[in-house]
Amino acid sequence: MKRNQGEAIREVPSKHSGFQTHSKGQLADNILSMINEGLIMPASLLTPVLPKAIRPLVRQFSKKCHSAKNENFIKSLSYLNKRRLVSIIEKDGQPTITLSEEGKKRILQFNLDRMAIQRPINWDGCWRVVLFDIPERKKQARETLRSKLKQLGFFQLQKSCFVHPFDCKSEIDYLSELFEISPHINFIVAKEMEGTAQLRSIFQLP
Repeated sequence: MKRNQGEAIREVPSKHSGFQTHSKGQLADNILSMINEGLIMPASLLTPVLPKAIRPLVRQFSKKCHSAKNENFIKSLSYLNKRRLVSIIEKDGQPTITLSEEGKKRILQFNLDRMAIQRPINWDGCWRVVLFDIPERKKQARETLRSKLKQLGFFQLQKSCFVHPFDCKSEIDYLSELFEISPHINFIVAKEMEGTAQLRSIFQLP
């Protein structure tokens, strides 16, 4: 899902540490992530005129989402509401902002964009092999998977066979669920493989 670059706004940097400048799309993604992680936001934040009683709450949420200005937090929340990326539900008897189905999809894409495989201090000597046989009806998912594996640093042994030396099971599981191709992917952890000298050189391993 592409962000609307035309929606970008400028924000004035804050002197307080921890605050950042964002485009509207970036701040909106941060807000979605916080809601997804369980941050409870009252629906009153979406009212045209904020009651004085909740203004301290706005400052608190704004700080949690690393927004330089409270106004920008409110604008981004309104942006999410207009785009129908959030909705309102009753929770414990109170109207609460939650993710809509479209918002959940955007969170998946946001997490995908930030995905990276961490290099450990010490390699465990195992190779992670990803094999897939994805049907033609899911061609787009297949090509997107190939592209993402290359972006994550996998080495392509064959057209549908990729290898990486570091733990990446959770990343592969995530991609499988996101692209709805779990039945078509095999994940193998191998202690020994042919051609490891070349692989060690590629991944700069001892």
